[in-house]
Amino acid sequence: MRLFAPGMSALHRAGLGGLACTLKALERHYANGLVKADVLPAPFTDGKPSWKIDSQTITLRFGQPENAGEYLKNLFAFAFQIRSGLIYLPGQHDIAVPGTAVLADLQAGFTLTFLQHGKVRKLDKAPTVASYDPDGDMPGVTVEYRQCSEFKHQGGWEAFVEKNGTLTTGALKVDGPISPGTVVRHVAFTGDTGAEDPPERMLPLYFALVGCLALPVNRGVAALLVPDVTDLTEFVYDRPAMTPTTATECQIAGAADAGFRAQVRLRNNPRRTADTKLKAYTIAPGCYAMTFTPTVWASQQKSRVATLHVPPGDDKLLGRYARALQHLPPRIVTREVEESSGKGKNKVTTTRRESFRTDSVVRPLIAENLARGHKWYAGFAKLMTKTNPATDKPYRDQLQYERRGLHDMIADNDMWDEQGESTVVRAVHEALRGRYAQIADENKGNPVAMRNRFAGEYDKWRLAFAGSKTADQFRKALCDLFSRAGRNTVLQQQWAQVLPMLRAGNWRHARDLALLALCSYQGRGTDTDDTTKTVN
Repeated sequence: MRLFAPGMSALHRAGLGGLACTLKALERHYANGLVKADVLPAPFTDGKPSWKIDSQTITLRFGQPENAGEYLKNLFAFAFQIRSGLIYLPGQHDIAVPGTAVLADLQAGFTLTFLQHGKVRKLDKAPTVASYDPDGDMPGVTVEYRQCSEFKHQGGWEAFVEKNGTLTTGALKVDGPISPGTVVRHVAFTGDTGAEDPPERMLPLYFALVGCLALPVNRGVAALLVPDVTDLTEFVYDRPAMTPTTATECQIAGAADAGFRAQVRLRNNPRRTADTKLKAYTIAPGCYAMTFTPTVWASQQKSRVATLHVPPGDDKLLGRYARALQHLPPRIVTREVEESSGKGKNKVTTTRRESFRTDSVVRPLIAENLARGHKWYAGFAKLMTKTNPATDKPYRDQLQYERRGLHDMIADNDMWDEQGESTVVRAVHEALRGRYAQIADENKGNPVAMRNRFAGEYDKWRLAFAGSKTADQFRKALCDLFSRAGRNTVLQQQWAQVLPMLRAGNWRHARDLALLALCSYQGRGTDTDDTTKTVN
């Protein structure tokens, strides 16, 4: 099987990489005594396995043609396992088996992408709850899952062999559980509109489950990462490093966000930082980030609705995303829940604390902009006007919990391409400081009125900036703020850098920057402790 043979798509190549990872994992498990010789696909000869992996090809040696069936049966049995009711793919991990909660999160990704339909996996009806380590990065967080007893890939080897055990030579049908998004175009013409592949391309597709990374965004949306595999001998080390191992790593806010998170984990892989031979190798290979979500025409399944290519991560690109991740990370929210039992005089009310995960609404916007090659803050105005489909509430309601993170993130000069961008933000900050100082001076001794006027001032400029539909409207709103705020030392010293941002070609960027400044302004009384607030 060749990595760049005709007909090999990105998903095929990722699958071939997944096969390579599985074979290397089998070698590691056998060397550590975790796999017995009698369950190997074929015996080792002089300490060497019955397969060969180089940078571009994988060769499987059955020995005799009729041995293909037993060979593939044992290979699939190792590759597609179930541990304690959870799908476990050794090729995605190092020797150690991840915790139950991590496997539960990964299984949720599988069942939202590859294994959506009930006919391709058997899950218990009753849910099971797994908890993350109370001493870990997200103490008290639980994951609900349904135990799995069987899934399609486990018996997939049967399609590759004839009754006498030899490898089939005919084409095999490709369906959604093997290649997400692949469908028969017309049920009346299945033979003409269905997808087919020969065995040398179909086998990699089965192992795409291993080579790709599927993670849930929420209960109805998932992201599927298809890595750009260009060297199989490198991918066998890269792929396990891309797999999440903690609660925060399993939590993603979108497809592009998942892609960059995987690149950050890969960049921080100790093998890459220690091996001097890898310095010339691309720090983080790119990947295709696909979004799966229900649609109005097929609400019963999750369709592939968008695909975005996350480019290979260089220091600048990953550096900016890493700073966004540092200051706008997934976080844990704790709330108190009252429970009562009994009635009348016997009624007893108890209070318990529960924890759940929540995430940034800004970081996925930054990730998508970086992937598309746009300004990282482009489209920030949408967060002030759009509704979050996951909560049916405006995005702007959640932005208040990210004020501190935004403020700290934009303080880094490496986030800006032009000095004029940071100047606009600092000028708006200075103007807001002046306006809030005026309000505070006018309402001394009346803290309630002061807070109300602070909130009113924020809404005034939010509506003025976000409601601007033309360059003239935005310039009028921005100059109105500057004129009311009194002396502005940033404008006095650097006004020449602000003027180009107000031109017709840049005014939308300037509007995004002004709204970013409004949401990130950090003054007395505006701090938000986002580790204790509850996001509804």
